[in-house]
Amino acid sequence: MTTVGGLSVAGRDCSVEVVKGSPATMIVSCGGEVFVVDPGHGEKRARQLARKLAGLQASRVVFLVTHYHSDHLNALAEGLLERLPEGVEAVVAAPRLDAPAVMDPVVRTALTFGYPLRHGSGLLLFKPLTVRVDLLVDAPGELGPLTLVPLPGHTPGQLGAIAPDGTLYAADAVFGDRVLNRYRAPYHLDPCRARETLEWLLREAGRRYTALQPSHGPRAEDSAIEEMLKANIDAVERLLEATMTAAREPVTAEQAAAKVIKSLEAPTDPGIAMLITNTVRGALACLEAEGRIEAKPQDAIITWKTVKA
Repeated sequence: MTTVGGLSVAGRDCSVEVVKGSPATMIVSCGGEVFVVDPGHGEKRARQLARKLAGLQASRVVFLVTHYHSDHLNALAEGLLERLPEGVEAVVAAPRLDAPAVMDPVVRTALTFGYPLRHGSGLLLFKPLTVRVDLLVDAPGELGPLTLVPLPGHTPGQLGAIAPDGTLYAADAVFGDRVLNRYRAPYHLDPCRARETLEWLLREAGRRYTALQPSHGPRAEDSAIEEMLKANIDAVERLLEATMTAAREPVTAEQAAAKVIKSLEAPTDPGIAMLITNTVRGALACLEAEGRIEAKPQDAIITWKTVKA
């Protein structure tokens, strides 16, 4: 557990902590009220956070899920809520747009992978668990001491949370170098919107927030914020360019994805390849909206082709 800052909010002393992991979890404690951003997944994580929350002697815990992906929320259904001390009020908050997929694992897997995979499928990277949602939130907005900001692209409703000390928990809008280098094609349901979000974060660094905490990656401050954001923008741009190159001749979405995976030297194991394929579908869709790629039916099959300048 790493303490990264603290100050008073509305007359209350607040502390800001980050629990390391993939994803990291941000905890903001203001007296008897505690806000937990992205509790993560796994029974070990559930036990770890339950012990921490018991030590904080909270009377009310608000769990904020930044988006619907299972690795950010499964701990809630893997014993975390049941392990809270008796009498503690627990509230699960989620973005309004993403909440249906938080609550329904079939919707979640369909959006994430492009297929409504069922429990027991070997293609799933995480258990498809049902998670309750008690409170719908919108960004921009406030949730207790947290300032909520919209970070769409990775998912439609993904949001980030700025803590009282100026730390922005950026969820999966931003990835650390290890993730970018390993997967090569960063997962975003809508890569064009993800690029816009990253460009917005770059403009707002130092004004809206003073430190950046991605879910999967190290905390960044000062010049490291700009370096991390530019690395992510470059990765999204490479993905979009690789998609346009793959579609120089008419291709199906699956064929385009295969070419992108090969050109970027991305992982080919089935689960990750499915995620990248869904990202390429998103790239084809947003590039079509920009007029850079067109879709045409060919023998009852939809093919995609880059529009010549």
